[in-house]
Amino acid sequence: LTLSRVPSLKLKWAFGLPLADEAHSQPTIAGGRVFVGSDAGTVYSLDAETGCVYWSFQADGAMRVAVSVERMNSGGSPKYAAYFGDQRANMYAVDAESGKLLWKVKVDDNPVAQITGSPTLYGGRLYVPMASSEERAGGMSNTYPCCTFRGSVTALDAKTGNQIWKTYIIPDPPKPITKSADGVQHYAPAGGAVWAAPTMDPRHHALYIATGDSYIEPAGKNTDAVMALDMETGKILWSVQDTEDDVWLAGCGTGSTVNTAGLSQ
Repeated sequence: LTLSRVPSLKLKWAFGLPLADEAHSQPTIAGGRVFVGSDAGTVYSLDAETGCVYWSFQADGAMRVAVSVERMNSGGSPKYAAYFGDQRANMYAVDAESGKLLWKVKVDDNPVAQITGSPTLYGGRLYVPMASSEERAGGMSNTYPCCTFRGSVTALDAKTGNQIWKTYIIPDPPKPITKSADGVQHYAPAGGAVWAAPTMDPRHHALYIATGDSYIEPAGKNTDAVMALDMETGKILWSVQDTEDDVWLAGCGTGSTVNTAGLSQ
């Protein structure tokens, strides 16, 4: 596309996402089709030339990630699968031709876990980043038992959805600490969400991720960090923290922290 052609560009077609408020899912173009999701939880396969709908698939939760498309090694006729995740921590594989569900896997059991970064598809594996809504749920409520979510990356077999490995950003699981003035039990450590897609480095057999802040004291050394994981095993190769002692929850105010009783200061 040259600069001289820009003034002559005209709208070819447009597709409105039904019941959607925002469009977060980057369109993916493959095989003459456009694959795109919506925050209403619907994934569409559109004709790239006309915008007509080939099929739609309803996920369990809102979707804001890009769809990945790849040929599956089925042993028979070529079959292509479309992969995507939703904001209820589910990963899906559907037949790219028909939209038929091939498999569905719950990647994280935490009730506030959500997939916001596009899973990276490479070498027959899906590398799934995990974030959460706990920053908001914990900070805006006086009754929520904050905080229990830990960010992670999970490697799934692209053909079956079976888990190959899972690495938590904060290695130690959360444990009960003190209670709030209202008697609500709180937990630590928590946080380190992985909001964006992992970047693959086949030469060094590594994948790179960036992590978010801690939700409650103490802040783990892998929060607010850039990390490298071994592609084969998920082992942490190295971690460089950008900001130490960064603890934040929505509703706690700028520059505030959350103490071990779960109360804003």
